[in-house]
Amino acid sequence: MAKAILENGKVPVSAQLGQRIRTARRDASMSQGQLAQALSTTQSAISLYEAGQRSVGIDMLLNVARILNRPLHYFLGEDGDMLYVKDSDIAALIGELEKHPEDLPELLAYWQFLRWRRLSNNGNGRHQA
Repeated sequence: MAKAILENGKVPVSAQLGQRIRTARRDASMSQGQLAQALSTTQSAISLYEAGQRSVGIDMLLNVARILNRPLHYFLGEDGDMLYVKDSDIAALIGELEKHPEDLPELLAYWQFLRWRRLSNNGNGRHQA
């Protein structure tokens, strides 16, 4: 399939979304018919979504993300970027976690500890030892 290009040199959003649906479906080892059945739609509709020739409503996209086990930002992000403010602390943290995913369990455990500590302050601003 030849990619449609807009005047600004970018691929239309519908085509990018369709390509990501196709990639996620194939990664899940599903046929268009199997995805259509899981979504209670037709194989033809899936084909049109993937070709970027039919718009995908938000409810349908949420179901696609759930069934294909992908975060919503996978389908909506531009060029694989997540939808967060670039050059923010969150962006830096996510960038580091993408480079070192093995650190995630320890980071989550520490985050849970910080939440527990905050809740155990009894509202007086001091934590109990």
